Amino acid sequence: MEPTENRPESRTPGLIGLGLLVALAIGFGLGQKFASDGGEPERLPAPSAPSIFQLPSKLVVYQEGPAIPALWLDTFSSGVGNPKIDLRVLERGSDGFWPSDGDVYLIKARTFQPLSQIFSWADLTGRVPLDGINPVFQGQAFDPTGVKSRPWRVSPWFFMKKVAPGTPHKLALAAPARWWSEPQSLFPNDADLLGAIWLKSQGKPINLGGEGVQQLARQQAEAALAGRLGSEVECWEGLRDGRIQLTYLPSWRLVLEPQAGGGLIRWSVSGTGTVVDFEVMGVREDSSRKEMAFRFLEFLLAAPQQAALLGTTGYFPVRSKIGAEWAGSALIMPSGMWFDRSEFVLWPYPQIAAAVVPPAVTNTNPPSESGEATKTQ
Repeated sequence: MEPTENRPESRTPGLIGLGLLVALAIGFGLGQKFASDGGEPERLPAPSAPSIFQLPSKLVVYQEGPAIPALWLDTFSSGVGNPKIDLRVLERGSDGFWPSDGDVYLIKARTFQPLSQIFSWADLTGRVPLDGINPVFQGQAFDPTGVKSRPWRVSPWFFMKKVAPGTPHKLALAAPARWWSEPQSLFPNDADLLGAIWLKSQGKPINLGGEGVQQLARQQAEAALAGRLGSEVECWEGLRDGRIQLTYLPSWRLVLEPQAGGGLIRWSVSGTGTVVDFEVMGVREDSSRKEMAFRFLEFLLAAPQQAALLGTTGYFPVRSKIGAEWAGSALIMPSGMWFDRSEFVLWPYPQIAAAVVPPAVTNTNPPSESGEATKTQ
């Protein structure tokens, strides 16, 4: 008897199934072809609500000087609703212009005025309190009413010298006019800074006298130091590794690295005081994130951050009392009245436009044809 599986009628269902599979495959292929020829297939509509995974917009912060510690930035950003911080170095572009796309600017006081010429600052009154800030750093010439800026950290500049073991802390200080004769010396190539200390060495106020006096001081200092100028970083590295013996640097460098050069670096200050760099904070008026910017400024001025400034950036806090500006410093600061006699570099010094009074009928000295307001120093 012939086996059932070899009979012709037993193979019919298998052939039918195979044919159906072939037909499905052909149909699927034709469908794909027609779909590709007919344009983009229909998609589900995008949800109108924002995704819970969408990152918050960043707060753009431009800064001069040593950067804010990353831990601080992360701490602020971890707050409910706080954005990430996009921290950028403030420097002029290749076209010579300052960047104007920031939300917050943490800058040297002398940079505040030039930036004011390219954009407006937001009013901080009632938004970022001045409580606890040393009055010495308030109401400066660039912002007399303290409306547009807040001071947030400060560092004096000292003459620094590599000394032999056992040398007393106090150093003999050569007059700036003799800088050029000092062996193994290098000074920062900052014309404003050198011009200011040049004026102080003569017992003159560094921010008075007008642009002519300041320009002459710059030229005299640069001439006296011809061939002895480098970047601030070069000055510090040379002092630290022994290639140079004398320079002029901000205290924050030695605060951050107290054992530099084997702990043999000492500093000194002239009897007329020194130059103090302090950084201010401001918010751009056109920023779309002003509320967050105000919150960030308040965060930096809060007591915990101010108390930690010295150990994290080398700068001293502005939350201090008069006469105790350096309280908490682990280093020996120069004694005496040096800080009281110190000044801030604020060049270009703001010129105040005098009020223009309409001339009387009997005026024998009519105004010039230009009609410009009289400028005073």
